[in-house]
Amino acid sequence: MNTMQSTSFNDPNTETLIETAQAQPANSVADFHDFLRDIAKHPQIHAKFLNTLSFMEYMGSRKILKSQRAESITFELLSHTAEEIRHAQTFKKIALKMSDGKVSSYSAEHLFCGVEAATYFQTLDQTAAQRLGAPDSWANYLLTTLLIEERANQIYPFYEEILAAAGYPGYLKLIVREENSHLQDIAAEITGNTPLSPTLLDELRKIEGTAFAKFTASLKSELRAFNA
Repeated sequence: MNTMQSTSFNDPNTETLIETAQAQPANSVADFHDFLRDIAKHPQIHAKFLNTLSFMEYMGSRKILKSQRAESITFELLSHTAEEIRHAQTFKKIALKMSDGKVSSYSAEHLFCGVEAATYFQTLDQTAAQRLGAPDSWANYLLTTLLIEERANQIYPFYEEILAAAGYPGYLKLIVREENSHLQDIAAEITGNTPLSPTLLDELRKIEGTAFAKFTASLKSELRAFNA
């Protein structure tokens, strides 16, 4: 990824950043994996959950474009935006197939915990902005993206197996590969160019962990209500 800013940051290397993320507590990841196993048993609401993931990828693409001024948009940023849109399309495609075309929009009735998904996303975005203090749309973009990419790399490879078992093999292979590649790019950009500290990253990861656990709890609660 090409550099857009020239601020200095003497922090651990890219591999250390990623290893630190991988060392985070795994309880919420295990809970989410359990949820994925359970919702896959119910195609009618599983389709809505897939549409929710599509919605979140769509929100990611909007965040990129809205956070940056036109003169700051690089080829790399356009590529990332295009990837997010393509990921949204992939999840939407599976949702349409699974629901026989019924789950077609991002309206509330076509989503599974859509409000909670948006809350999770906005919590990361707003918290990063608050912790940075002075307005810095580029640093905010990098921070929010890092947190989301780290989480996606914990979830999507497992979800690929769930979808394959449900009769939708191969759909997430490109997404998994692109999310991992983009995580490497973002980590490298943070290591070299962003005025951040390891303490701030640790704080934001804990906040993301709490927000993700709350999102997961909402998903499991909604699924229990469906099964009641």
